[in-house]
Amino acid sequence: MAKCDYCGKEVYLPYRCKYCGGTFCVEHHLPENHACPNLKRGEWQPIYLPNKYSTRYEFYREEELTRKREKIQLFTASEVRDLLLAIGAISIVYMTYAFTVFSLLATVYALIAVLIAFFIHEMAHRFTAISLGYKARFVASIEGLMLTLISALLPFKILAPGYVAIYGRYGGRLRDLGLIALAGPLSNILIAVLAMIIPFSSILKYFVVLVNMDIALFNLLPFAILDGNKIFRWNKAIWLIVFAAAAILWLFVRWF
Repeated sequence: MAKCDYCGKEVYLPYRCKYCGGTFCVEHHLPENHACPNLKRGEWQPIYLPNKYSTRYEFYREEELTRKREKIQLFTASEVRDLLLAIGAISIVYMTYAFTVFSLLATVYALIAVLIAFFIHEMAHRFTAISLGYKARFVASIEGLMLTLISALLPFKILAPGYVAIYGRYGGRLRDLGLIALAGPLSNILIAVLAMIIPFSSILKYFVVLVNMDIALFNLLPFAILDGNKIFRWNKAIWLIVFAAAAILWLFVRWF
């Protein structure tokens, strides 16, 4: 069984694109359906490589073989949709809390905080992966969206409405995966620190710091598919330092 490089869906009979070498499901196997970066006539050069699964030969661009950095990948309509769904789910969690504890105006501040914290967190993952030579896109998770919405009624928050899918012909090295995972929580910590320093509305400041530290600390937990697990496996010392910093800031905003 393989996963579609575009949508992340598991497929039993994957299709391989002859232009970029990726594997895709039946819905995205055509180059135009997976935003194939190599579908530009006159630019790619055919290089014959044997396919270990058959006697056919496939085409690969020279860049794919040398793993040069790719140009910044544009957002597809489906990725924008998934981002909006994820932002909407987390916004409901914090807007519910803001309306219950504070006021109607605070719900607007909560929405602004979510837009800043979540979007920058996921884009940090996305563009770090791209800078390391991988393809990346945000994918919403139905189970994650449901858990996130349910956590609006719980004292603790589950902030996992989706993830940045990373794929490439060269696979994921432990160091690369660790750096990509670190980028998200680290961006939240930096935003929270800046929010503490820069003077602006105290309620907005509270929500910016709160949402950023909730997202950072949750993702730094060294469990399952969370960022913390990838960082921990790559470098335990770095994970401990970043996790300790996030925990201290989280306690500060929650208790003080």
